Amino acid sequence: MTRKIGAALMCAVLSLMACYAQNRGSDDVTIKKLESELEAALGKGDAKTLDGILSDDYIQIDAQGSLRKKADVIGQARSISGVQRGVSVGPEKKVDELAISIHGDSALVVGRVTTRYQFMEYQRVGPPPAQSQAPVAIDQERFIRVYSKVGTRWQLISWQTTAIAKR
Repeated sequence: MTRKIGAALMCAVLSLMACYAQNRGSDDVTIKKLESELEAALGKGDAKTLDGILSDDYIQIDAQGSLRKKADVIGQARSISGVQRGVSVGPEKKVDELAISIHGDSALVVGRVTTRYQFMEYQRVGPPPAQSQAPVAIDQERFIRVYSKVGTRWQLISWQTTAIAKR
């Protein structure tokens, strides 16, 4: 009888562990999807998508130390979406070194953003460079984003960015 109870308890524990691992895996996928949607919405100025991703009490501190709230981000997105777009050569943004860690109903996303700016002829002062290509400036920043799960929905509650010093 004791063996049967022990075996039943072991099966229950293994089942719970499998469910937890499956939920955690689906949470990782959800957070990755939200990260992609966030980057796309910021680039396009999609205020509606940002409104769904950002929590009402969202706080952001950028690399210059400025504090922004949800209304600030939504307002900037609306101003971007209203601008007519022309042909652009930059800036080019790349997100890498993305790491997601889930802690119950909280998730931390850590990553690096590399932004490349290409200066055009009309932006330069002085003689043109010896090579025919325009000079490029590269900025890098590390970020940490904090998501919170309320019910079944994940929302971004905080975002801190730190500039990486140029060497």
